[in-house]
This record gives sequence, C-alpha cells and structure tokens, in this order.
Amino acid sequence: MIQGFAVSAIWLREFKRYFRDVPRVAASVARPVVWLFILGIGISPNFSQVAGLNYIEYIFPGMVVMTILFTSTISAISIIWDRDFGLLKEMLSAPISRSSIVVGKVLGGATICTAQSFIAILLVFLTHVQLLWYNIAWILLASFIVGFMLAGLGVIIASLVKTYEGFSSVMNFLIMPMFLASGAVFPLDNLPRWAYLVARANPIAYAVDLFRGLMLRHYEFTFLIDLTVLLGLTVIITALAICRFRRMTARW
Repeated sequence: MIQGFAVSAIWLREFKRYFRDVPRVAASVARPVVWLFILGIGISPNFSQVAGLNYIEYIFPGMVVMTILFTSTISAISIIWDRDFGLLKEMLSAPISRSSIVVGKVLGGATICTAQSFIAILLVFLTHVQLLWYNIAWILLASFIVGFMLAGLGVIIASLVKTYEGFSSVMNFLIMPMFLASGAVFPLDNLPRWAYLVARANPIAYAVDLFRGLMLRHYEFTFLIDLTVLLGLTVIITALAICRFRRMTARW
C-alpha cells in the first residue's frame, strides 16, 4: 500500500538533498551546455539538413532527453547511499511500506528531472531553434513521465548492485548506448535492419521522438504512440522497481 504522507516526506528529502549539492547541480546544468557546444558548433557544419531539420534543431530535443537520462538514473544512487549509512533500515523500521519508499524516491527523481529539463530548454535562447512554446506544459509533463520511468530503472539497478562502483559501471554501460541508439544525434534510417529494429526497442527513442514532436512538430511515430509506449513502460518499470526493492530488503 502506498502511503501519501511517507511518499511526500521522501520526495521532499530527495528534492532538498539534490539542490543542496551545489557541484551536482552545477554539473547537471553544465552538461547540456557542453553537449550543445560540441555537437552544435563542432559537428553541425558537416550537416546541412537532417530529417528535414537543421542539425541544431534535430539534436536539441535529444539534448533535453539526455539531461533527463543522466539526472534520473544517477538520482537512484541514493538507494545505495541510504543502505550503506543505515538510513534505509531506519525507514524500514518505521510504519512505512516499501512501495511508498520506492515511489517517493522515484517521484523525487522525476521532479528533479523536470526542473533540470526546463533549465536545458532555456538554452534554446542560445540557438536559432524556433520552439513551440505553447506546448511547454506538455513538454514538462513528458519530462516528468520520462524522468519517472528512468528513475524507476535506476532503482532497479541500485537494488541489484552492492557498491557505488558497480552502480556507476552498470549505468554507464546502459546510458550511452541507449542515448546514441535513440535517434537523438543522428537518424537511424541508414542503420542495418537488425540494428534499426534493436534501436526501435529502445524506450529513449520514443522519448526523443515525443520531445522532437512537441518542440518542433516533427514526429517519426505519432504523439499517441510515443506517449502510450512511455506510460506503459513507466508502469511496468515502477512495478518491477517495487518488486526488486522488496526482494532486496526482505532479508533485513
């Protein structure tokens, strides 16, 4: 059973802890700036048009998704931190359900992602990208959904590994391939058939397509397909995260 008071308390703790960590916040803000500079200035002169968009327009939605991808998954490292320092056992000794702990942590990660994505979106003023600002509410909602899904994935990984090093290794192994095989920085049409099918199974591909559609009205699929896939995966991953967390803490 999910308890609202417990979820809100854990959510607030995650939110405060993130924004009190100044170096972490600074790195999260600087990351999309660096990517935009490297890809936009260093690579864009080699491309005139990509899928009917100039290269800066093409990569900008992917850069926002990249911000969410890194922020949400790394936020789950708090599971390992709380476990190692005994805070997780204190939570479990209180009358709080395990599902409430997971939802609170994932909700905190999703909220942080939404804030970080908005900061990344503001970088549009450094470019000539014509953003569809009337879709900003939908864009932020999409940020929250994708952040929730990926934070849940982070909780699953954090529940499987035992060390910070193990978590970092697994996440680094997952993050970059997921991002690069999403169509965020180059179109996937020219890939071999098998590679294209693998890329289509990548949930980040649907996130990038959704953001590109909401920001620039340029879909490879449709709004409904992207949203349905992401919502379905969010429910499945959250359920798996709760099950995995319960299994991890069952022997405590």
